[in-house]
Amino acid sequence: MNAIQSLSVKNFTAFSEAEFEFSPGINVLIGENSTGKSHVLKLIYSLLQLSKINDERNESSKYLLKFVDIFKPDSTKLSNLRRKSTQHLQLPDSKREVNVYLSLESQEKIGFSISPSGQIDEVLALSNSLFSQDSLPPALFLPSREVLSIYPGFIAAYLTRETAFDETYYDLCVSLNANPLRKEKYESVKHLVEPLEKIFGGEDKVIKEGDHFFVDLPDAGKLEAQLVAEGYRKLASLVYLIRNGSLTTKSVLLWDEPEANLNPKLVTAVVEFLVNLANAGVQIFIATHNYLFSHEISLRSEYGLSRNIKFFSLYREAGKDGVQVESGDTLAQLANNPILEAYVAHNERETELFYAVQPEVEVE
Repeated sequence: MNAIQSLSVKNFTAFSEAEFEFSPGINVLIGENSTGKSHVLKLIYSLLQLSKINDERNESSKYLLKFVDIFKPDSTKLSNLRRKSTQHLQLPDSKREVNVYLSLESQEKIGFSISPSGQIDEVLALSNSLFSQDSLPPALFLPSREVLSIYPGFIAAYLTRETAFDETYYDLCVSLNANPLRKEKYESVKHLVEPLEKIFGGEDKVIKEGDHFFVDLPDAGKLEAQLVAEGYRKLASLVYLIRNGSLTTKSVLLWDEPEANLNPKLVTAVVEFLVNLANAGVQIFIATHNYLFSHEISLRSEYGLSRNIKFFSLYREAGKDGVQVESGDTLAQLANNPILEAYVAHNERETELFYAVQPEVEVE
């Protein structure tokens, strides 16, 4: 697969200027709220969508529509995506140009610029002479909310009605719409999904019948997706995406907050599943706030159980404009880790409370 090597971001949303050097395996983004984690995932995803439109006329216009539908800026004004500086700069915000570029393993680059005026018709996609359609890997974006419960009728409704859902939900529903692979095709990839299938008690436990999904659970039998816990619905969608060939060993998987609505007991199985995918060639990008999830992945790297794992901390620093980025092969290599800081603060509060309520011991 033509893996993503790096991302360069300038004057976009939370970022004044940032550089990301990615791993071909698992990439984990951590940071406080509003530090741009989801925006990084959506930037990567939107750029990879050029593979679907670069052989059509008006490429820039078509990409712009896709980009706007993914980010959903108010009134489709791309100027709203420009970084609003909090620092005193000679160049005002209204004259700052946005630049975003993605570099691939093949040394090809794709990206776009947003002119200072920020008008939708003034965004420039890079010329398709810089890359071939086949060089861009297929991408699959999993938003933090599951979609199996909203799948019935969603595709048609999205195409004909106004909606607050961004286009990643529509794209995911389209991917789920494909029929299962033939048995001989599925045999070569079925091992990848075994950690998740164990949760459901075996193979073929996620069933699509017409416009509805069902999940066959060990203790409850076959249930409509709407009646299944949200955490299970998220995992069931992944099982089916591999079953129908939408998620392949040549894919880029972008998953926003995998831990959302997921029981902590399932985290180890999900991490094992992601490691299986990465070992098979899938490049993975994850944004998370979860201590257990992030540390379970870090343990794989710390003890040599998995290679090609990289962590990115997105943080703000006094006196510097925009979100800063640091990276490391393990969480221990990051100086800024808000997940660990919150966990330590919790332990300190518990210690204070413990000693505060203990009766004084009289000394004889």
